[in-house]
Amino acid sequence: MDDVVIVGGGIIGTATAYFLSKEGRKVKVIERDPTYKTASFPLSLGGFRRQFFQTENILLGKFAREFIFQLPELLKTEKNPKPTASMVTNGYLLMFGPEHAEEQYKALENHKACEAGTKNIKGSELTKFFPYINSDGIETATFTDNQSEGWIDPFMFHSALKSKAMELGAEFVKGEVKSLSEIKAKTIISAAGCWTKELLEDIPVEPQKHTVFRVKCPKHIPEMPLTGDLTTGVYWRPEGKEYLAGSPKSVFDAKDLEPAWDDFEELVWPALAQRIPAMEELKLTGGWAGYYDCNRLDNNAVVGKHPKFENVYLATGFTGRGLMQAPGIGRALTELITTGAYQSIDISNMAVERVLGKEARPEPYVL
Repeated sequence: MDDVVIVGGGIIGTATAYFLSKEGRKVKVIERDPTYKTASFPLSLGGFRRQFFQTENILLGKFAREFIFQLPELLKTEKNPKPTASMVTNGYLLMFGPEHAEEQYKALENHKACEAGTKNIKGSELTKFFPYINSDGIETATFTDNQSEGWIDPFMFHSALKSKAMELGAEFVKGEVKSLSEIKAKTIISAAGCWTKELLEDIPVEPQKHTVFRVKCPKHIPEMPLTGDLTTGVYWRPEGKEYLAGSPKSVFDAKDLEPAWDDFEELVWPALAQRIPAMEELKLTGGWAGYYDCNRLDNNAVVGKHPKFENVYLATGFTGRGLMQAPGIGRALTELITTGAYQSIDISNMAVERVLGKEARPEPYVL
């Protein structure tokens, strides 16, 4: 019988394998596609932020920030003595219209209580900080400075975590699990992401398709933060000499990962041109689509022990936040499994019982 088996070797499963291996547990990770072609993490924009509504998500963001900055020391191995996630610390800017302002002011109270380090900027003063932005329709904005947040290379981060976990004794194998009953282990962790319902039918997590476009603009603003405009749902950041921009439109029950090309002309380009006049002359140069593991109850993660099983834990439903929450989730799950309680971050509000009882705890801003 195995000690710990993790189903899913994406960013959540791999981070959990790393932390459990550090505690001396013998971990086997089963991943059906080691190329991670349709995994959520490599198809994201790589954003890292602490700007959330719920306290547990703010604290997970803080933990991830510290972990990323310590990554060269924490994840160095004999084969990779200088690991990196190639973090770009341009900051993170979220802009809100009047319809979301009151909710965001409440979120800022949570930010303050958690010492998140976010700054509130009135919409009327936004151009003082970001002169290239048209602030029409913006009531308020939150920003974290360029030493705190930004984005990373998802593949490099995953690779560094996996290499260190393997050096610590974790085993990664290719395989497909049709049922958790197939697994003989003291502890089973489902980190199957979008495919959670194939293993646990009572968990309302399903794949949600999102499209990202690559665009070129005559005016390049390399210092631009990762920016989310909640008045349109469009988000973007620099990428080399170009930009990446995400469509606000998501699709359940998608048959494939073909990008929703029409979204560019209909939604993304108009939103970018209106918010940043310099982007009126955009040229589309590429794009891709990927899945969020969306918790359809409340867009918040589902983490903890499943009450219907003696030895089954799960971590899923991150709805686009898996990459930025992976270090904290891996640490928290390890504490729960090895000590019976959360020690570093109390994420008990993410418990499985919440979704089984349909007790929504919404995380409102999905980008």
